[in-house]
Amino acid sequence: MWVWVHEDAPPDPGALGAFAGAQRVGDAFVSVPWGGPTPLTHDLVAALRARGVRVSALGGDPSWVDGDGAVTWARRATSAWLFDGVHLDIEPWGLPEWAGDRERLLAGLERAVRDVAAATSLPVQVDLAPWLADEHPQAFAGIARQTDRITLMAYRDRAAGILSFSAAARRQLAKSRTPYRIGVETIAGPPPHVTFADDGGAVLERELALVAAQLAGDRWFAGVAVHDAAGWQSLGS
Repeated sequence: MWVWVHEDAPPDPGALGAFAGAQRVGDAFVSVPWGGPTPLTHDLVAALRARGVRVSALGGDPSWVDGDGAVTWARRATSAWLFDGVHLDIEPWGLPEWAGDRERLLAGLERAVRDVAAATSLPVQVDLAPWLADEHPQAFAGIARQTDRITLMAYRDRAAGILSFSAAARRQLAKSRTPYRIGVETIAGPPPHVTFADDGGAVLERELALVAAQLAGDRWFAGVAVHDAAGWQSLGS
């Protein structure tokens, strides 16, 4: 699961660890500020590790497709040897200039991922929108080659939609032999078909079980990821 640490409502380490244990979370991506790990970062990692959870440093800003921001952040985030990996969430398709400058921005994303991978000995994972495989297959493949694992943000609230939305991306990743996770959304705000926020925890469990069963024979499928911890905790039963 993703764990975004917001200053105005930081997660409680004990509650987060207990939730991760109850939900059988194997990996957590914990956001690290620009300046590096804080005392709260250390407490969150310790609470998750106590539950057997592997923890990666999570960070991302669309501006990192230009300059060396991604590498600067990654070096600060990993300097204390606190994490098991690095998880990048850089989404340039949210920038105002995306419509007219897509190829340059995607090339910048590939470069940022490559540079972070070169700057650390830790595994590097990247979040990607599945539709990139349809609309920009060459760029999608190039980014995938730079990373150890992809998380496909297949944000739909039913198994059939998740599988359909991610189909082209999964085919591409099979060709490049890149392990991947299927990511789903739980925060409120997006349209109802994009998030499980209006469905509840039981529906999330049911649909993710269907996805996992469908993909059980895919050797590159590495499980599911939930965005994010706060949204997931608020779903209820």
